[in-house]
Amino acid sequence: MINLKKIFIFSFFVLALLLSGCMKLFNLSLESGVYVAGEWNNWVPTQSDRMILNNGIYEFEIPVASITFYPGSLGNIGWYKVIYVGGVTKVQSSVPVWKENLADATSITVFASPNIMRDGYAVGAGDIEKEIGDWYCAGDFNGWSLEKMEKIDGKFVYELNIDVNKGDSFKYKIARGIDWKPYEEQFDGKNYNAGYGQDALFIADKSGSSLYIEFDPKFSILNVYVK
Repeated sequence: MINLKKIFIFSFFVLALLLSGCMKLFNLSLESGVYVAGEWNNWVPTQSDRMILNNGIYEFEIPVASITFYPGSLGNIGWYKVIYVGGVTKVQSSVPVWKENLADATSITVFASPNIMRDGYAVGAGDIEKEIGDWYCAGDFNGWSLEKMEKIDGKFVYELNIDVNKGDSFKYKIARGIDWKPYEEQFDGKNYNAGYGQDALFIADKSGSSLYIEFDPKFSILNVYVK
Protein backbone atom coordinates (compact mmCIF):
# COMPACT_ATOMS: atom_id res chain seq x y z
CA MET A 1 0.00 0.00 0.00
CA ILE A 2 1.41 3.41 -0.98
CA ASN A 3 2.21 5.64 1.99
CA LEU A 4 1.05 9.03 0.74
CA LYS A 5 2.30 10.73 3.87
CA LYS A 6 5.87 9.53 3.29
CA ILE A 7 5.71 10.52 -0.39
CA PHE A 8 4.49 13.98 0.58
CA ILE A 9 7.26 14.44 3.15
CA PHE A 10 9.91 13.24 0.66
CA SER A 11 8.58 15.49 -2.10
CA PHE A 12 8.58 18.45 0.27
CA PHE A 13 12.17 17.69 1.25
CA VAL A 14 13.28 17.52 -2.41
CA LEU A 15 11.46 20.77 -3.17
CA ALA A 16 13.17 22.45 -0.23
CA LEU A 17 16.56 21.35 -1.53
CA LEU A 18 15.78 22.65 -5.01
CA LEU A 19 14.64 25.98 -3.66
CA SER A 20 17.73 26.19 -1.49
CA GLY A 21 19.88 25.54 -4.55
CA CYS A 22 18.10 28.24 -6.53
CA MET A 23 18.60 30.73 -3.75
CA LYS A 24 22.31 30.07 -3.82
CA LEU A 25 22.36 30.09 -7.63
CA PHE A 26 20.75 33.52 -7.83
CA ASN A 27 22.55 34.69 -4.70
CA LEU A 28 19.31 35.63 -2.93
CA SER A 29 20.96 34.72 0.37
CA LEU A 30 22.83 38.04 0.40
CA GLU A 31 22.64 40.04 3.58
CA SER A 32 20.48 43.14 3.55
CA GLY A 33 22.28 45.94 1.75
CA VAL A 34 22.89 47.66 -1.57
CA TYR A 35 24.95 45.95 -4.27
CA VAL A 36 26.29 46.69 -7.75
CA ALA A 37 26.08 44.08 -10.51
CA GLY A 38 27.61 43.88 -13.98
CA GLU A 39 29.39 41.56 -16.33
CA TRP A 40 32.37 41.41 -13.96
CA ASN A 41 30.22 39.33 -11.57
CA ASN A 42 27.90 37.82 -14.20
CA TRP A 43 25.14 40.13 -12.96
CA VAL A 44 25.04 38.21 -9.67
CA PRO A 45 26.51 40.37 -6.89
CA THR A 46 28.62 39.02 -4.04
CA GLN A 47 29.57 40.52 -0.70
CA SER A 48 32.56 42.19 -2.39
CA ASP A 49 30.10 44.12 -4.58
CA ARG A 50 28.34 45.64 -1.59
CA MET A 51 28.06 49.43 -1.51
CA ILE A 52 29.36 51.39 1.49
CA LEU A 53 27.23 53.91 3.35
CA ASN A 54 28.94 57.31 3.44
CA ASN A 55 27.15 60.32 4.97
CA GLY A 56 23.74 58.87 4.20
CA ILE A 57 24.59 57.93 0.60
CA TYR A 58 25.68 54.50 -0.62
CA GLU A 59 28.85 54.51 -2.74
CA PHE A 60 30.85 51.97 -4.73
CA GLU A 61 33.98 52.21 -6.86
CA ILE A 62 33.94 50.28 -10.14
CA PRO A 63 37.33 49.89 -11.85
CA VAL A 64 36.93 50.96 -15.47
CA ALA A 65 38.89 47.84 -16.44
CA SER A 66 36.13 45.70 -14.90
CA ILE A 67 33.46 47.10 -17.18
CA THR A 68 32.84 45.42 -20.53
CA PHE A 69 32.25 48.06 -23.19
CA TYR A 70 30.37 47.43 -26.43
CA PRO A 71 30.05 49.61 -29.54
CA GLY A 72 27.12 51.96 -29.03
CA SER A 73 25.41 54.75 -30.92
CA LEU A 74 28.40 56.99 -30.15
CA GLY A 75 31.60 55.38 -28.90
CA ASN A 76 31.54 52.48 -26.46
CA ILE A 77 28.95 51.78 -23.78
CA GLY A 78 29.20 49.59 -20.66
CA TRP A 79 26.42 48.70 -18.23
CA TYR A 80 25.75 48.11 -14.53
CA LYS A 81 22.76 48.01 -12.21
CA VAL A 82 22.15 48.59 -8.51
CA ILE A 83 20.31 46.02 -6.41
CA TYR A 84 18.76 46.68 -3.01
CA VAL A 85 18.23 43.64 -0.79
CA GLY A 86 15.95 44.31 2.15
CA GLY A 87 12.32 43.95 3.15
CA VAL A 88 11.44 44.51 -0.51
CA THR A 89 14.11 43.73 -3.11
CA LYS A 90 14.60 46.46 -5.72
CA VAL A 91 16.53 45.82 -8.94
CA GLN A 92 17.34 48.95 -10.91
CA SER A 93 17.16 48.88 -14.69
CA SER A 94 20.61 48.79 -16.30
CA VAL A 95 22.58 52.04 -16.39
CA PRO A 96 24.99 52.85 -19.25
CA VAL A 97 28.52 54.20 -18.88
CA TRP A 98 29.95 56.13 -21.82
CA LYS A 99 33.62 55.11 -22.01
CA GLU A 100 34.84 58.05 -24.08
CA ASN A 101 33.40 60.43 -21.49
CA LEU A 102 35.67 58.97 -18.80
CA ALA A 103 38.92 60.06 -20.49
CA ASP A 104 41.81 58.72 -18.37
CA ALA A 105 39.73 57.84 -15.30
CA THR A 106 40.57 54.40 -13.88
CA SER A 107 37.38 54.04 -11.84
CA ILE A 108 33.91 55.48 -11.50
CA THR A 109 31.92 56.09 -8.33
CA VAL A 110 28.35 54.81 -8.22
CA PHE A 111 25.85 56.43 -5.85
CA ALA A 112 22.55 55.07 -4.57
CA SER A 113 19.70 55.85 -2.21
CA PRO A 114 17.41 52.83 -1.58
CA ASN A 115 14.60 55.10 -0.38
CA ILE A 116 14.43 56.68 -3.83
CA MET A 117 14.97 53.48 -5.85
CA ARG A 118 12.04 51.91 -7.66
CA ASP A 119 12.13 48.32 -8.87
CA GLY A 120 12.76 48.17 -12.62
CA TYR A 121 13.46 51.89 -12.98
CA ALA A 122 16.71 53.86 -13.32
CA VAL A 123 15.83 56.15 -10.43
CA GLY A 124 17.70 56.36 -7.14
CA ALA A 125 21.19 55.54 -8.41
CA GLY A 126 23.72 57.12 -10.74
CA ASP A 127 27.43 57.74 -11.17
CA ILE A 128 30.07 60.39 -11.71
CA GLU A 129 30.16 59.80 -15.48
CA LYS A 130 26.74 61.45 -15.70
CA GLU A 131 28.19 64.56 -14.02
CA ILE A 132 30.80 65.03 -16.77
CA GLY A 133 30.09 67.25 -19.74
CA ASP A 134 26.81 68.88 -20.70
CA TRP A 135 23.17 67.86 -20.74
CA TYR A 136 20.52 69.24 -23.09
CA CYS A 137 16.75 69.48 -22.88
CA ALA A 138 14.02 69.49 -25.52
CA GLY A 139 10.28 69.05 -25.64
CA ASP A 140 7.07 69.94 -27.39
CA PHE A 141 7.46 73.42 -25.87
CA ASN A 142 10.46 74.24 -28.12
CA GLY A 143 9.86 72.07 -31.16
CA TRP A 144 12.15 69.34 -29.78
CA SER A 145 15.21 71.51 -30.33
CA LEU A 146 17.88 70.55 -27.77
CA GLU A 147 19.01 73.43 -25.57
CA LYS A 148 21.88 73.37 -23.08
CA MET A 149 21.00 72.97 -19.40
CA GLU A 150 22.75 75.05 -16.74
CA LYS A 151 24.74 73.22 -14.07
CA ILE A 152 23.77 74.45 -10.59
CA ASP A 153 25.03 72.78 -7.40
CA GLY A 154 25.72 69.51 -9.20
CA LYS A 155 22.33 69.43 -10.94
CA PHE A 156 21.47 70.29 -14.53
CA VAL A 157 18.63 72.81 -14.84
CA TYR A 158 16.61 74.07 -17.80
CA GLU A 159 14.39 77.12 -17.31
CA LEU A 160 11.56 77.90 -19.68
CA ASN A 161 9.97 81.32 -19.18
CA ILE A 162 6.40 80.74 -20.27
CA ASP A 163 2.99 81.14 -18.67
CA VAL A 164 1.86 77.80 -17.29
CA ASN A 165 -1.69 77.00 -16.23
CA LYS A 166 -2.59 74.25 -13.81
CA GLY A 167 -3.36 71.12 -15.83
CA ASP A 168 -1.13 72.05 -18.79
CA SER A 169 0.86 69.06 -20.07
CA PHE A 170 4.38 68.97 -21.49
CA LYS A 171 6.33 66.19 -23.20
CA TYR A 172 10.11 66.36 -22.88
CA LYS A 173 13.39 64.47 -22.54
CA ILE A 174 17.05 65.22 -21.95
CA ALA A 175 20.16 64.05 -23.76
CA ARG A 176 23.96 64.22 -23.68
CA GLY A 177 24.51 65.83 -27.08
CA ILE A 178 22.75 68.09 -29.54
CA ASP A 179 22.44 65.19 -31.98
CA TRP A 180 20.69 63.02 -29.34
CA LYS A 181 23.73 60.72 -29.18
CA PRO A 182 24.60 58.54 -27.47
CA TYR A 183 21.03 57.23 -27.50
CA GLU A 184 21.88 55.03 -24.52
CA GLU A 185 22.43 58.14 -22.41
CA GLN A 186 19.06 59.77 -22.91
CA PHE A 187 16.91 59.88 -19.82
CA ASP A 188 13.13 59.97 -19.83
CA GLY A 189 12.42 59.37 -16.16
CA LYS A 190 11.96 55.62 -16.66
CA ASN A 191 15.02 54.26 -18.42
CA TYR A 192 18.20 55.30 -20.20
CA ASN A 193 17.16 54.54 -23.77
CA ALA A 194 14.54 57.14 -24.63
CA GLY A 195 13.60 56.38 -28.21
CA TYR A 196 10.63 57.62 -30.18
CA GLY A 197 7.42 57.46 -28.21
CA GLN A 198 9.27 57.23 -24.89
CA ASP A 199 8.95 60.86 -23.85
CA ALA A 200 8.57 61.96 -20.25
CA LEU A 201 5.28 63.70 -19.45
CA PHE A 202 4.64 66.48 -16.95
CA ILE A 203 1.22 67.81 -15.98
CA ALA A 204 1.37 71.11 -14.13
CA ASP A 205 0.03 70.92 -10.58
CA LYS A 206 -0.20 74.71 -10.33
CA SER A 207 0.00 77.87 -12.42
CA GLY A 208 3.12 80.00 -12.79
CA SER A 209 5.36 82.01 -15.09
CA SER A 210 8.27 79.55 -15.46
CA LEU A 211 8.79 75.86 -16.05
CA TYR A 212 11.90 74.20 -14.59
CA ILE A 213 13.31 70.84 -15.67
CA GLU A 214 15.98 69.57 -13.30
CA PHE A 215 18.22 66.51 -13.55
CA ASP A 216 20.24 65.13 -10.63
CA PRO A 217 22.87 62.84 -12.23
CA LYS A 218 23.95 61.38 -8.89
CA PHE A 219 20.57 59.72 -8.35
CA SER A 220 19.13 59.85 -11.87
CA ILE A 221 16.24 62.01 -10.71
CA LEU A 222 14.44 63.97 -13.42
CA ASN A 223 12.16 66.54 -11.82
CA VAL A 224 9.85 69.20 -13.27
CA TYR A 225 8.19 72.01 -11.37
CA VAL A 226 6.44 75.32 -11.92
CA LYS A 227 7.32 78.68 -10.37
